[in-house]
Amino acid sequence: MVPYQIIAFRTLNGLVLLMGLTLAAITFATEGFTAQERDRVKALNESLGFFDRDYQNQLGEFSAREQVCLSKFISAACLNELRRDAAQARRQYGLAKELLRRDIRQIDADVRYRQRLDADAARKDRQGTTVTPVAEPSPFASDKVRLD
Repeated sequence: MVPYQIIAFRTLNGLVLLMGLTLAAITFATEGFTAQERDRVKALNESLGFFDRDYQNQLGEFSAREQVCLSKFISAACLNELRRDAAQARRQYGLAKELLRRDIRQIDADVRYRQRLDADAARKDRQGTTVTPVAEPSPFASDKVRLD
């Protein structure tokens, strides 16, 4: 195998492992998620996988273009164009991946917020009603302490 193919193969195996671990974590951490949120997170993770595969394909294309550029006698302009295209693809990939991750984090944040509200409501139910004073406080009592 050519060195860039070995790197691409190892990277692809790493991505498959990372994707499997992510899906396993999502499967175990679905408490509190609605069916719609679960489906949305699953779709976003699949999109992340598609972006990873597309990016790996682009890296392979860039490697092939690099070999073509290096075979030319004067390759500086070709290599500069290749570097510019690779940098642009890297930026687009990073931005798209970060946007998908942000959407996943937002769904997780919404679920945690809902769970906090539920826990707060349950705590208030356990505590019962608030304590109210039976009589008027004495004139010597501190007005900083109120039993509402």
